[in-house]
Amino acid sequence: MTKKKEAGAAPRQYDVSFKDEAVRMWQTSGQAAEVTARALGISVFNLYEWRKRAGQVTRAAGAPGLPESKEALQLEVLRLRQENLRLTEQRDILKKAAGILSEPPPSGMPGSKR
Repeated sequence: MTKKKEAGAAPRQYDVSFKDEAVRMWQTSGQAAEVTARALGISVFNLYEWRKRAGQVTRAAGAPGLPESKEALQLEVLRLRQENLRLTEQRDILKKAAGILSEPPPSGMPGSKR
């Protein structure tokens, strides 16, 4: 036999911090929404809906807010440090390339007019 819901059973309610953390966890993990939803014991449709609502709130407020938990802040700092290191390396490579390309060719090279 199939189990029927009781007439008085209400759907589960989640607080805003849980929703925000679930969306952040999904987006930073690089995993599929289904995997994250299964790990949290929620519906994948909840994740999609919460992401959509969070995007609307962020756009309405202008800039995204800071993560609330200490661990989330530490992860954000680590991610930003890694990105900063990568961008610094790219900038240094471009500086070297610009320096090499701006040098005049040596006078002993074929095709040189000196």
